[in-house]
Amino acid sequence: MLPTFRPTPTCTRFQATTEMPCMKCGVPMRLALIEPQGHSYDLLTYHCVPCDSGESFLQAI
Repeated sequence: MLPTFRPTPTCTRFQATTEMPCMKCGVPMRLALIEPQGHSYDLLTYHCVPCDSGESFLQAI
């Protein structure tokens, strides 16, 4: 089972995409998890397989 990444949200995203470039290595990261955060936001977590890193972003809904 893959580890669950729970980094601090680093910014707010207004459009969800299934891929975004990794901030460490530049390889496209995949959307791994969407968690509701109240009535106004979702927490999107992306995972990078090559460098085993993750990033989370708040998305307004």
